[in-house]
Amino acid sequence: MFTDNTKLFREIIVDQNDQNLIQEDLNTLFDWSKTWLLKFHPDKCKVLPVSGRNTTHEPPNYTMKKYEGGCTNLENVESEKDIGVTIDMNLSFANHIQNQVNKANQILGLTRRSFVHLDNCTFTLLFKALVRPNLEYANSIWSPYRKADITSIETVQKRATKMLPTMRDLPYEDRSRKLKLPTLRFRRLQGDMIEVYKLLTGLYDTRVTNDLLEMHNTTKTTRGHSMKLMKQRSSLDLRKYFFTNRVVEQPH
Repeated sequence: MFTDNTKLFREIIVDQNDQNLIQEDLNTLFDWSKTWLLKFHPDKCKVLPVSGRNTTHEPPNYTMKKYEGGCTNLENVESEKDIGVTIDMNLSFANHIQNQVNKANQILGLTRRSFVHLDNCTFTLLFKALVRPNLEYANSIWSPYRKADITSIETVQKRATKMLPTMRDLPYEDRSRKLKLPTLRFRRLQGDMIEVYKLLTGLYDTRVTNDLLEMHNTTKTTRGHSMKLMKQRSSLDLRKYFFTNRVVEQPH
């Protein structure tokens, strides 16, 4: 057996000591794997530096011990897929969005070639089951805020609804209404609100999610309710449109 989906991370400030601590953690992880007979495959272990700034310096080199002796240098990468989501070094998720759009278009093309005639009911079932999941999986993490990415995702559904001869000449809004397919942008908003409800009502493990959303400090003189969320200050769009910030400004 091998240990999959194991993450090791630490904030690197400026000094060499932080880098040394990561190397010590790697050595400890290797010793743990030998004790429990759960091996890491060194060639599949990667180093992904994550930073909000454009940096040109080379990331530090880390090594992992080999079970037969010696050490191997871990490869530094700019992006890596983690449980179905491609994470890049600046957390833009541009690669992930493009990959999912391409996959959805491929499935859409396969559907078009496989079915000579599609009625509204059959098309809706196929789209919901085969195409839309590729555009929505884990979207609370990578939900786009750039117009180009939003348009790229929505275009898949626009093209798909034109496959039906009876819908081809109608505007996108009318096609969506007749097929009872909300826009993908609306569904992302709806999904965010569902996640907020689950977080606030304790449906997730509170040991993990307890500090994710910051509650507003309300007083007896404050109008409203006790479930108001505090928006964190941010200077970067990356943080401004992050889940915990964007859900505060959504219309009710």
